[in-house]
Amino acid sequence: GVLDIALRDNKGAERHLTDLKGKVVLLDFHIFAMDESPARILMLRELYNKYQAQGFEIYQVSLDPDEHFWKQQTAALPWVNVRDADGINSQRLMMYNIQAVPDFFVIDRGNNLVKRAAMIKDLEAEIKKLL
Repeated sequence: GVLDIALRDNKGAERHLTDLKGKVVLLDFHIFAMDESPARILMLRELYNKYQAQGFEIYQVSLDPDEHFWKQQTAALPWVNVRDADGINSQRLMMYNIQAVPDFFVIDRGNNLVKRAAMIKDLEAEIKKLL
C-alpha cells in the first residue's frame, strides 16, 4: 500500500491519504509559488472536473513556505489540499523519493501506488484505466 500522509488541509482539518481508499488518487507534490503552477492547476482542474464523479480524487501536498499565500491559492480548489510546513526539507519528500517538485503518483482504489510521473506518458489514460 501507500505510505500514509496526514496533514492539515486549507480549512484546518487533518486529512489522511489512506482515507481515500476506494478512489483513484493523484498524489501531487506542488509549490504554488512556482511559475508553472497556474498551468498545472488548470490541467488538474480539467482532470478533476472530468473524472471526479467516477471516483477520482486529488490529494495535493503543498510545499509552499507562506501559509497565507497557500490558503489564498487553494481556497477555490475542490480537491484535498494539504500543506507540509517543512517545505522542501519535508520527510515526505524522502519517503516518496522525490528529487524535484512538482511530482506526482497515481494510486489505485486499493491504496496501491501504481506509477509515478516519470513512468506516465498520458496521465488521463492512466486515470481512465484505473477508474
